[in-house]
Amino acid sequence: MKIVFIGAGAIGGYYGGQLAKAGHDITYVVREETRKVIESEGLTLINPEGTENVSNVSTVASLDEVESADLVISAIKIFGEPALPEKLPEGAVFMTTENSVEYPLLAEEKYGAQRFIPAVVRAFIHREGPATAHHMGGVLALSFGSLDPATEPVVQELNEALGQTPIKAKIHPDILSDVWMKAMMVTCFGALGAVQEEPIDVLRTKYRESLRALMVEAAATANAAGIELKEGTVDKVMAFVDQQPEGATSSMQRDILEGLHSELDSQVGGIVRIAKNSGTTAPLHQLVWDALSAKSAKLRGEK
Repeated sequence: MKIVFIGAGAIGGYYGGQLAKAGHDITYVVREETRKVIESEGLTLINPEGTENVSNVSTVASLDEVESADLVISAIKIFGEPALPEKLPEGAVFMTTENSVEYPLLAEEKYGAQRFIPAVVRAFIHREGPATAHHMGGVLALSFGSLDPATEPVVQELNEALGQTPIKAKIHPDILSDVWMKAMMVTCFGALGAVQEEPIDVLRTKYRESLRALMVEAAATANAAGIELKEGTVDKVMAFVDQQPEGATSSMQRDILEGLHSELDSQVGGIVRIAKNSGTTAPLHQLVWDALSAKSAKLRGEK
Protein backbone atom coordinates (compact mmCIF):
# COMPACT_ATOMS: atom_id res chain seq x y z
CA MET A 1 0.00 0.00 0.00
CA LYS A 2 0.97 3.62 -0.49
CA ILE A 3 0.36 5.25 2.89
CA VAL A 4 1.09 8.78 4.07
CA PHE A 5 1.42 9.43 7.80
CA ILE A 6 0.89 12.95 9.07
CA GLY A 7 3.35 12.93 11.96
CA ALA A 8 6.20 10.59 12.90
CA GLY A 9 5.76 10.66 16.65
CA ALA A 10 4.84 7.75 18.89
CA ILE A 11 2.03 6.27 16.81
CA GLY A 12 3.02 7.46 13.35
CA GLY A 13 6.63 6.47 13.86
CA TYR A 14 6.00 3.02 15.29
CA TYR A 15 3.03 1.95 13.17
CA GLY A 16 4.45 3.42 9.99
CA GLY A 17 7.82 1.85 10.71
CA GLN A 18 6.25 -1.59 11.08
CA LEU A 19 4.39 -1.19 7.78
CA ALA A 20 7.58 -0.03 6.07
CA LYS A 21 9.40 -3.12 7.39
CA ALA A 22 6.67 -5.21 5.72
CA GLY A 23 7.50 -3.57 2.39
CA HIS A 24 4.80 -0.91 2.09
CA ASP A 25 5.40 2.54 0.61
CA ILE A 26 5.45 4.88 3.62
CA THR A 27 5.77 8.66 3.42
CA TYR A 28 5.80 11.05 6.38
CA VAL A 29 4.61 14.65 6.50
CA VAL A 30 6.89 16.09 9.18
CA ARG A 31 8.61 19.24 10.37
CA GLU A 32 12.14 20.03 9.22
CA GLU A 33 13.89 18.79 12.37
CA THR A 34 12.25 15.37 12.14
CA ARG A 35 12.73 15.26 8.38
CA LYS A 36 16.49 15.67 8.75
CA VAL A 37 16.66 12.85 11.30
CA ILE A 38 14.65 10.46 9.12
CA GLU A 39 16.66 11.24 6.01
CA SER A 40 20.00 10.79 7.78
CA GLU A 41 19.24 8.08 10.36
CA GLY A 42 15.83 6.61 9.50
CA LEU A 43 13.23 5.73 12.11
CA THR A 44 14.29 4.28 15.46
CA LEU A 45 11.85 1.73 16.88
CA ILE A 46 12.33 0.54 20.46
CA ASN A 47 10.47 -2.33 22.11
CA PRO A 48 11.13 -4.74 25.00
CA GLU A 49 13.03 -7.06 22.63
CA GLY A 50 15.47 -4.38 21.47
CA THR A 51 16.02 -1.49 19.08
CA GLU A 52 15.85 -1.46 15.29
CA ASN A 53 16.29 1.07 12.53
CA VAL A 54 13.97 1.51 9.55
CA SER A 55 15.30 3.55 6.65
CA ASN A 56 13.04 2.66 3.71
CA VAL A 57 10.65 5.58 4.25
CA SER A 58 10.40 8.98 2.59
CA THR A 59 9.46 12.44 3.87
CA VAL A 60 7.73 15.59 2.63
CA ALA A 61 7.15 18.96 4.23
CA SER A 62 3.53 19.20 3.13
CA LEU A 63 0.75 16.85 2.09
CA ASP A 64 0.41 18.98 -1.05
CA GLU A 65 3.67 17.40 -2.27
CA VAL A 66 2.01 13.96 -2.45
CA GLU A 67 0.20 13.45 -5.76
CA SER A 68 -1.56 10.17 -5.00
CA ALA A 69 -1.94 7.63 -2.19
CA ASP A 70 -4.19 4.87 -0.93
CA LEU A 71 -4.45 6.18 2.60
CA VAL A 72 -3.54 9.27 4.62
CA ILE A 73 -3.26 8.48 8.33
CA SER A 74 -3.39 11.40 10.76
CA ALA A 75 -1.20 10.57 13.77
CA ILE A 76 -0.75 13.88 15.54
CA LYS A 77 -1.62 15.45 18.85
CA ILE A 78 -4.44 17.98 18.59
CA PHE A 79 -3.63 21.14 20.50
CA GLY A 80 -6.56 23.55 20.42
CA GLU A 81 -8.72 23.74 17.30
CA PRO A 82 -8.00 20.83 14.93
CA ALA A 83 -6.73 21.62 11.44
CA LEU A 84 -7.70 19.06 8.80
CA PRO A 85 -5.83 19.03 5.45
CA GLU A 86 -7.56 21.22 2.90
CA LYS A 87 -7.34 18.52 0.25
CA LEU A 88 -6.27 14.90 0.01
CA PRO A 89 -3.96 13.29 -2.59
CA GLU A 90 -5.69 11.72 -5.57
CA GLY A 91 -7.38 8.44 -4.65
CA ALA A 92 -6.62 8.78 -0.94
CA VAL A 93 -8.90 8.00 1.98
CA PHE A 94 -8.33 9.86 5.26
CA MET A 95 -7.95 8.02 8.59
CA THR A 96 -7.99 9.49 12.09
CA THR A 97 -6.18 7.81 15.00
CA GLU A 98 -6.22 10.63 17.55
CA ASN A 99 -7.63 10.37 21.07
CA SER A 100 -10.56 12.65 20.31
CA VAL A 101 -14.27 11.95 19.89
CA GLU A 102 -14.66 15.23 17.97
CA TYR A 103 -12.00 14.78 15.30
CA PRO A 104 -13.77 11.90 13.47
CA LEU A 105 -16.97 13.97 13.30
CA LEU A 106 -15.10 16.88 11.77
CA ALA A 107 -13.27 14.64 9.28
CA GLU A 108 -16.46 12.98 8.13
CA GLU A 109 -18.10 16.37 7.70
CA LYS A 110 -15.16 17.67 5.64
CA TYR A 111 -14.39 14.69 3.37
CA GLY A 112 -17.61 12.68 3.45
CA ALA A 113 -18.02 9.12 4.70
CA GLN A 114 -16.87 7.82 1.31
CA ARG A 115 -13.35 9.20 1.89
CA PHE A 116 -12.97 8.77 5.63
CA ILE A 117 -12.17 5.86 7.98
CA PRO A 118 -12.11 6.25 11.79
CA ALA A 119 -9.50 4.19 13.61
CA VAL A 120 -8.53 3.43 17.20
CA VAL A 121 -4.97 2.80 18.40
CA ARG A 122 -4.39 0.72 21.50
CA ALA A 123 -0.75 0.74 22.55
CA PHE A 124 1.53 2.29 25.14
CA ILE A 125 4.11 4.01 22.93
CA HIS A 126 6.26 6.99 23.92
CA ARG A 127 7.98 9.45 21.62
CA GLU A 128 11.61 9.48 22.78
CA GLY A 129 12.81 12.13 20.34
CA PRO A 130 12.51 13.02 16.64
CA ALA A 131 11.62 9.86 14.65
CA THR A 132 12.11 7.67 17.76
CA ALA A 133 9.20 5.64 19.12
CA HIS A 134 9.32 3.33 22.15
CA HIS A 135 6.71 0.58 22.51
CA MET A 136 6.54 -0.20 26.22
CA GLY A 137 5.21 -3.72 25.67
CA GLY A 138 1.74 -5.22 25.95
CA VAL A 139 -1.07 -4.39 23.55
CA LEU A 140 -0.22 -3.22 20.01
CA ALA A 141 -3.43 -2.92 18.02
CA LEU A 142 -5.40 -0.92 15.47
CA SER A 143 -9.15 -1.21 14.96
CA PHE A 144 -10.89 0.52 12.05
CA GLY A 145 -14.02 0.22 9.95
CA SER A 146 -16.02 1.68 7.11
CA LEU A 147 -18.75 4.26 7.46
CA ASP A 148 -19.53 3.90 3.74
CA PRO A 149 -19.17 0.94 1.32
CA ALA A 150 -16.79 3.05 -0.81
CA THR A 151 -14.00 2.63 1.78
CA GLU A 152 -14.38 -1.13 2.25
CA PRO A 153 -11.65 -2.07 -0.30
CA VAL A 154 -9.11 0.13 1.52
CA VAL A 155 -10.19 -1.32 4.87
CA GLN A 156 -9.61 -4.85 3.57
CA GLU A 157 -6.26 -3.91 2.04
CA LEU A 158 -5.06 -2.30 5.26
CA ASN A 159 -6.17 -5.33 7.24
CA GLU A 160 -4.03 -7.55 5.00
CA ALA A 161 -1.09 -5.15 5.24
CA LEU A 162 -1.19 -5.08 9.04
CA GLY A 163 -1.33 -8.87 9.02
CA GLN A 164 2.30 -8.76 7.86
CA THR A 165 3.32 -6.82 11.00
CA PRO A 166 3.22 -7.33 14.80
CA ILE A 167 0.24 -4.93 14.93
CA LYS A 168 -3.03 -6.69 15.69
CA ALA A 169 -5.66 -5.45 13.23
CA LYS A 170 -9.42 -5.56 13.74
CA ILE A 171 -12.12 -4.51 11.31
CA HIS A 172 -14.78 -3.14 13.66
CA PRO A 173 -18.43 -3.28 12.53
CA ASP A 174 -19.32 -0.20 14.59
CA ILE A 175 -16.09 1.75 14.68
CA LEU A 176 -17.53 4.95 16.17
CA SER A 177 -18.59 3.04 19.28
CA ASP A 178 -14.99 1.85 19.57
CA VAL A 179 -13.77 5.45 19.28
CA TRP A 180 -15.88 6.24 22.35
CA MET A 181 -14.73 3.13 24.20
CA LYS A 182 -11.13 4.24 23.69
CA ALA A 183 -12.01 7.73 24.95
CA MET A 184 -13.67 6.21 28.02
CA MET A 185 -10.32 4.70 28.88
CA VAL A 186 -7.57 7.05 27.78
CA THR A 187 -9.35 10.37 28.31
CA CYS A 188 -10.81 9.40 31.68
CA PHE A 189 -7.69 7.81 33.14
CA GLY A 190 -5.42 10.46 31.62
CA ALA A 191 -7.47 13.33 33.02
CA LEU A 192 -7.85 11.77 36.47
CA GLY A 193 -4.16 10.85 36.42
CA ALA A 194 -3.25 14.48 35.76
CA VAL A 195 -5.52 15.67 38.57
CA GLN A 196 -4.15 13.19 41.10
CA GLU A 197 -0.64 12.99 39.58
CA GLU A 198 -0.72 9.21 39.74
CA PRO A 199 -0.27 6.32 37.27
CA ILE A 200 -2.93 3.83 36.22
CA ASP A 201 -2.32 1.28 38.98
CA VAL A 202 -3.15 3.89 41.64
CA LEU A 203 -6.17 5.19 39.73
CA ARG A 204 -7.72 1.74 39.34
CA THR A 205 -7.39 1.04 43.06
CA LYS A 206 -7.37 4.11 45.30
CA TYR A 207 -9.44 6.28 42.92
CA ARG A 208 -11.47 3.53 41.26
CA GLU A 209 -14.90 5.05 41.99
CA SER A 210 -13.87 8.40 40.51
CA LEU A 211 -12.44 6.72 37.41
CA ARG A 212 -15.60 4.71 36.90
CA ALA A 213 -17.80 7.80 37.39
CA LEU A 214 -15.95 9.60 34.59
CA MET A 215 -16.44 6.58 32.32
CA VAL A 216 -20.16 6.38 33.12
CA GLU A 217 -20.53 10.06 32.20
CA ALA A 218 -18.61 9.59 28.94
CA ALA A 219 -20.83 6.63 28.04
CA ALA A 220 -23.95 8.70 28.76
CA THR A 221 -22.60 11.44 26.48
CA ALA A 222 -22.00 8.94 23.68
CA ASN A 223 -25.56 7.65 23.98
CA ALA A 224 -26.92 11.20 23.92
CA ALA A 225 -24.93 11.80 20.72
CA GLY A 226 -26.52 8.78 19.05
CA ILE A 227 -23.66 6.31 19.58
CA GLU A 228 -25.15 3.09 20.88
CA LEU A 229 -22.83 1.49 23.42
CA LYS A 230 -23.64 -2.03 24.52
CA GLU A 231 -24.76 -2.78 28.06
CA GLY A 232 -21.73 -3.51 30.21
CA THR A 233 -19.38 -1.27 28.20
CA VAL A 234 -18.12 0.54 31.30
CA ASP A 235 -17.33 -2.79 32.98
CA LYS A 236 -15.49 -3.92 29.84
CA VAL A 237 -13.37 -0.76 29.75
CA MET A 238 -12.59 -1.02 33.47
CA ALA A 239 -11.49 -4.63 32.93
CA PHE A 240 -9.17 -3.45 30.15
CA VAL A 241 -7.72 -0.81 32.50
CA ASP A 242 -7.05 -3.57 35.04
CA GLN A 243 -4.95 -5.42 32.45
CA GLN A 244 -2.57 -2.53 31.76
CA PRO A 245 1.01 -2.37 33.07
CA GLU A 246 1.62 -0.76 36.45
CA GLY A 247 2.99 2.74 36.15
CA ALA A 248 1.29 3.43 32.79
CA THR A 249 0.32 7.03 32.07
CA SER A 250 -1.31 8.74 29.11
CA SER A 251 0.52 11.19 26.86
CA MET A 252 -1.99 13.92 27.77
CA GLN A 253 -1.29 13.33 31.45
CA ARG A 254 2.47 13.48 30.93
CA ASP A 255 2.27 16.64 28.83
CA ILE A 256 0.12 18.45 31.40
CA LEU A 257 2.38 17.55 34.32
CA GLU A 258 5.52 18.48 32.35
CA GLY A 259 4.09 21.94 31.65
CA LEU A 260 3.66 21.30 27.93
CA HIS A 261 0.74 22.02 25.64
CA SER A 262 -1.59 19.03 25.74
CA GLU A 263 -4.66 17.40 24.21
CA LEU A 264 -6.79 18.49 27.16
CA ASP A 265 -9.13 20.59 25.03
CA SER A 266 -9.54 18.00 22.26
CA GLN A 267 -10.05 15.09 24.64
CA VAL A 268 -11.86 16.34 27.75
CA GLY A 269 -13.21 19.52 26.16
CA GLY A 270 -14.47 17.50 23.22
CA ILE A 271 -16.65 15.35 25.45
CA VAL A 272 -18.03 18.46 27.16
CA ARG A 273 -18.87 20.12 23.82
CA ILE A 274 -20.51 17.00 22.39
CA ALA A 275 -22.61 16.69 25.54
CA LYS A 276 -23.75 20.30 25.17
CA ASN A 277 -24.50 19.89 21.46
CA SER A 278 -26.51 16.75 22.28
CA GLY A 279 -28.73 18.55 24.78
CA THR A 280 -27.13 17.19 27.92
CA THR A 281 -24.22 17.98 30.26
CA ALA A 282 -21.00 16.34 31.42
CA PRO A 283 -20.36 18.05 34.78
CA LEU A 284 -17.51 15.77 35.91
CA HIS A 285 -15.63 16.33 32.67
CA GLN A 286 -16.35 20.06 32.90
CA LEU A 287 -14.93 20.11 36.44
CA VAL A 288 -11.81 18.20 35.39
CA TRP A 289 -11.38 20.40 32.29
CA ASP A 290 -11.61 23.59 34.36
CA ALA A 291 -9.23 22.28 37.04
CA LEU A 292 -6.65 20.99 34.58
CA SER A 293 -6.83 24.11 32.42
CA ALA A 294 -5.85 26.18 35.46
CA LYS A 295 -3.21 23.65 36.50
CA SER A 296 -1.73 23.54 32.98
CA ALA A 297 -1.51 27.32 32.79
CA LYS A 298 0.20 27.47 36.18
CA LEU A 299 2.72 24.77 35.24
CA ARG A 300 3.49 26.61 31.99
CA GLY A 301 4.06 29.81 33.92
CA GLU A 302 1.02 31.55 32.44
CA LYS A 303 -1.24 33.92 34.37
